Amino acid sequence: MKKIAVGIDLGGTKIATCAMDDDGNLLEKIELPTLAKEGPQKIIMRMKQSVYEILKRIDLSLSDIAGIGIGVPGPMDAKRGLVKNPPNLPGWKDIPLLSIMKEEFNIPVIMENDANAAAIAENLFGAGKGVKNFIYITISTGIGGGVITGGRIFKGGDGNAAEVGHVTINFEGPVCGCGNSGCWEAYASGTALARFAREGILSGRKTRITDLAGQDEVRAEHVFAAAKEGDEFARELVEKEGFYLGVGLANVVNAYNPERIAIGGGLTHAWDMFYSTMVEVMKTRALPANVENLEVMKAKLGTDVGTIGAASLVFHKE
Repeated sequence: MKKIAVGIDLGGTKIATCAMDDDGNLLEKIELPTLAKEGPQKIIMRMKQSVYEILKRIDLSLSDIAGIGIGVPGPMDAKRGLVKNPPNLPGWKDIPLLSIMKEEFNIPVIMENDANAAAIAENLFGAGKGVKNFIYITISTGIGGGVITGGRIFKGGDGNAAEVGHVTINFEGPVCGCGNSGCWEAYASGTALARFAREGILSGRKTRITDLAGQDEVRAEHVFAAAKEGDEFARELVEKEGFYLGVGLANVVNAYNPERIAIGGGLTHAWDMFYSTMVEVMKTRALPANVENLEVMKAKLGTDVGTIGAASLVFHKE
């Protein structure tokens, strides 16, 4: 008989909850708004509600499931089960989420950094299946990562290892959301790409990006759309995006020497537009021995990776 787990992916805009079997098949999934400004107490209440709702939909009770996995944005304190102070969850400061959820449900509950959970999911059921030294990187609003080494997730001292987006690639670079200057995230995330576009537009560059954005703020998707139409400035930006991604990947490769890297997140919708440049730059800048047998591919689990990752925590053998 297949085991069933519930996974909760806590994000700044939504709480995504799923029921999943131990083969990685989603049985049910629901989403609730996080409403982050309301603070931790009400958010945790919605997280609890989502578990009861998912069980109701699949007609199971708490005693029927193997456990609950929760993916949370960092930083966290894995040893004490605390959510520290994630920038997209205002008011969260050393919240003992793990003990709160264990007390509510009285079944096994596992909490992990959301990027680590996603890495576990891709390793068990996606692009990293069967690979013992594997890295998952997500590129969207920011850049995050999870590292599997020797078949186990690399957590570090407090569960905050592999914050690859905050590797410095230019110590005199722009200020990152973390407060540091010149992070990889400040150069190669979707947020950074949109910022570079806006800066060019303000300096007088003529581009289709402004037409495509209309009354909205320029986003990465507008840059990629303009580049597909042959817009010169947009194509320059996309080429730089591939370059910056390659520089950061070279650092990751030299630090961890993985067998395979899978890249997910919103920017992978334009995968074919930056992949070649990214890999070429990575191979040029990384140690030759570290890229000789390395595979770099698009992640397979798509937008469900967060919830699958959270549920996978229940089945992942440490």
